[in-house]
Amino acid sequence: MEHEGGDIMELDGGATGRARASGGGGGGGSSAGDLDQLSALPDSLLHAIMSFLKARQAVQTCVLATRWRHLWRSLPCLDIDQDEFRAAPKPSNNNHPAPDVEDSDIEFDEADDSDGNEDDGIKDNEWDNFEDFADCLMHHCNIAQLDSLRLHVSKSRAPSFANKQAGGWLRRAMKYCTPGPPRQCEGLGSTNSWRLRRLYLCNVALDCRFTMHVSSVCLSLEDLELEDCMCAIHAITSNSLKSLVLKNCRWNFLSKIASPTLKSLAIAGGTNSSDCVLVIRAPAIAHLCLNVPLRFAKRVAVN
Repeated sequence: MEHEGGDIMELDGGATGRARASGGGGGGGSSAGDLDQLSALPDSLLHAIMSFLKARQAVQTCVLATRWRHLWRSLPCLDIDQDEFRAAPKPSNNNHPAPDVEDSDIEFDEADDSDGNEDDGIKDNEWDNFEDFADCLMHHCNIAQLDSLRLHVSKSRAPSFANKQAGGWLRRAMKYCTPGPPRQCEGLGSTNSWRLRRLYLCNVALDCRFTMHVSSVCLSLEDLELEDCMCAIHAITSNSLKSLVLKNCRWNFLSKIASPTLKSLAIAGGTNSSDCVLVIRAPAIAHLCLNVPLRFAKRVAVN
């Protein structure tokens, strides 16, 4: 599919063929005269339906009909997940069927040593495809207008530099994705305010520029979850957060979490600088869960 500016979003040829074979040219039924009742729905309802899809699937709907060609560009929710690009397992040499990848407990890095080089190639190809897709998608979708953004990078299958690369995607989005005129921002007074309400990041490298953006620009952000992130962050502050979840993150001198609206805070696992005291200032908090190593817990103070 060709985008404005000449860029091309790659789609699975198989998915394109299936969509066309099933009558995706706009008719969507058994005859040309049948009405495509799904395509007849307003954009708001189609966006609500598409929001249940992961990003790659949502983009692939552009081949269904002309009506769907650009709908993915204005989705209110994006779920960018590396798992969508996970390669299918190799067929076994015996007569037993290969296990379904979703049900299998086997990870690529747990394969036999004899297949190590081939598995590395599979992982590299998976990452290349995911990188091309995610970088292009975040370039063409204005995430400042999203209600929800989920960016999941696999810790076990991505290369070692993946978290920094994903952090670069987010950093560029924060720099170049800007909201529309005030009339499109649901009454927000500042033209620099993002609409984002929910943000989930997994295996993304973050620095203080991220938290500055959250506190000064993401004025509607209510739910923030960070998992397996490498965080060169000193403080998390917000005047809108209601729920904050931090799972297995590596913190570099995190010393403050402050929000007058925060009601739920969960910190599970992870590490913090051994000589750093974490002060939590959340007067409205109703639920607090600290499941961290004792060395971390000893240096947590709640005010």
